[in-house]
Amino acid sequence: MAQVKTIAKIHAAATYFVFVSRDPKQIAKALNVKNVRTVHRWAETQEWQEVLEVCGYEGDRAFENLPVSHPESGASFEDAHQAYLKTIADGVPEHRRAAFAGEAVGIPARKIRDWARRYGWREAAGKRN
Repeated sequence: MAQVKTIAKIHAAATYFVFVSRDPKQIAKALNVKNVRTVHRWAETQEWQEVLEVCGYEGDRAFENLPVSHPESGASFEDAHQAYLKTIADGVPEHRRAAFAGEAVGIPARKIRDWARRYGWREAAGKRN
């Protein structure tokens, strides 16, 4: 179980998400959180979901600041997402998916792997890995 202080911050962050902004950077800044990943992790907790339900929030639960493109290749974030989902559909083993998708769109595999983890591409495709 999380500490009471952490739960209070999760509740505050979720409330900020509902009423002020869906930008995790802005939420982190408002709550004096050093790492934006913390806000992303909080959004996956049951406490976060409970606050959204209590507030009656029915909108999109995704964060706004998805990358648009990768500066090194010019390939779009959505192209990378589609390439990753195609590797899942093609039955590519998990440890090779980022490399195959990266080759297809010209983005480094480490960046694809990071996006897949951060934005839940594996889970969204219905494949538990």
